[in-house]
Amino acid sequence: MSNPIITIKNLSFAYQRENNILEDIDLEVFGNDFLGIIGPNGGGKTTLLKIILGLLKPDEGDVLVFDKKPKEARDLIGYVPQFLEIDLDCPVSVLDIVLMGILGRKKIFQKYNDQDLKLAEEALKFVDIYNLKNKQIGELSGGQRQRVYIARALIRKPKLLILDEPTASIDEKSEKDFWELLKEINKNSAIIIVSHDIGVIFKNVNKIACLNKQLYCHDATEITSEILDKTYKCDIEILGHGLPHRVLKKH
Repeated sequence: MSNPIITIKNLSFAYQRENNILEDIDLEVFGNDFLGIIGPNGGGKTTLLKIILGLLKPDEGDVLVFDKKPKEARDLIGYVPQFLEIDLDCPVSVLDIVLMGILGRKKIFQKYNDQDLKLAEEALKFVDIYNLKNKQIGELSGGQRQRVYIARALIRKPKLLILDEPTASIDEKSEKDFWELLKEINKNSAIIIVSHDIGVIFKNVNKIACLNKQLYCHDATEITSEILDKTYKCDIEILGHGLPHRVLKKH
């Protein structure tokens, strides 16, 4: 087996000293993983992503991303946040949004060059919305905008793509196409995705992490009802509605 691209050991984090959000987390992610992270609101999912991205520092424990400190590995990661603060009434084009994905590589006031434009167009073609490149972002549907945001993350050709609740504002047809796109991306990049849609996520990922302050499982989709019960602390029959039977032994 190859070495992990992410190694987390004994990680703990608190926004307030006496109230841990994450506690004693161990996790390994490999280059071909498609990891789904599930858990209740306030369970620490977004916080864990921010630590992997180097936006937060753990209070305890060690985190390596591509054998580097998280901040040093950012250029190898594409990120689609839960909320992208873009004014849909602003006259900014799809191409402009995608090019924002490499702003961190540019010096102040440095213009985009032909290579930058080529990367942006390649990303748009990959997510199949090249024909929309001159459209204003506010003219697109929720599913089309989600593809723009993914292209924005892919422009830097990341080895890891991280997505936080990416299907919250798209319809059922767009969501199906979205998961097919992620499977295509996973051929060349590891993926970590946070989602509340348990039934859908079990069908599409190859590893699951149940997170509620502590990480209960991260090695396979064969998760027992006891693990989910411990994670969500509520009726597993409700959570299990629509899940494959191999996932919930009691369902």
